Formats: sequence, C-alpha cells, structure tokens
Amino acid sequence: MATSTERFARIVYSNWPSNVFNPLTRVINKRMWKWTQGVTLKPTAKILVEFDPWAGPEKTISCRNTLRMFANHKTRKTNPKCEITTKIKNDRSEPVIDIEYSDGERLVFKSAHLHELEIFEKYMQKCAEKDPEIKLPN
Repeated sequence: MATSTERFARIVYSNWPSNVFNPLTRVINKRMWKWTQGVTLKPTAKILVEFDPWAGPEKTISCRNTLRMFANHKTRKTNPKCEITTKIKNDRSEPVIDIEYSDGERLVFKSAHLHELEIFEKYMQKCAEKDPEIKLPN
C-alpha cells in the first residue's frame, strides 16, 4: 500500500506539464532568471503594452509576462516616473510592446512570436547603450 506522500507525488507528477522536464526549458528558465534580475527602467520614459486577450494565450503570453515584469514593484522602484500603460483590445490584433526612452528613441516589439527572453535581452542591451552603469548578465 502506497503512503499518502507517494500517492500525492504520483498525482502531481501525472498532472505536471511535460515541458517542465525538457532540458531546453530549464536552460531558458535559467537565462530568464539571469536577465530579469537586473531589469531597470532608468533610461525609460514610457511603456505601452497593447494586446487582445481573446486572440489566444499562445500569442499574448510573452506580452503579458513582460508587462508583469515591468510592473513588478522592484522594477518600478528603479524609475518611479516611468509611465506604464496597458491597452486591452478586442480586434484580434497582434500584441505590441512600445517602449519610449527618455531621449525620445522608441523600441517596438511585435511580441506574438517572441519569447520574453528575447524581449528582455533586446530591451536591456538598448538600456546598456544609453546608460553605461547598467550591467548585462553573462
């Protein structure tokens, strides 16, 4: 007879998403953790995130996760004057992240087919170009 712990482990393992045990997923998660630890809004003036939640989670997940990271309390402390705006649409349009820096330059991501890691890498590289104090992860 199995103990309650063994039964619980069997239930959890059988209901666990299969991609958790994928080695590629582990590598991406480690890189995401490194990149999101140093996210800063210092050179950023405005961030506009537009998405249609009814377009499907596979299109909007990276956009929503990026928004969650930018709106994080720790990240917001780096530049309280940065304006983060969310625009929810109902026209099945592609999710867009529009970032405006304090010098007027803009960076636009059409994030339907991008991973959050790609968005953060490009965003942080641009920030490092504008502010030499920002350190990028290895």
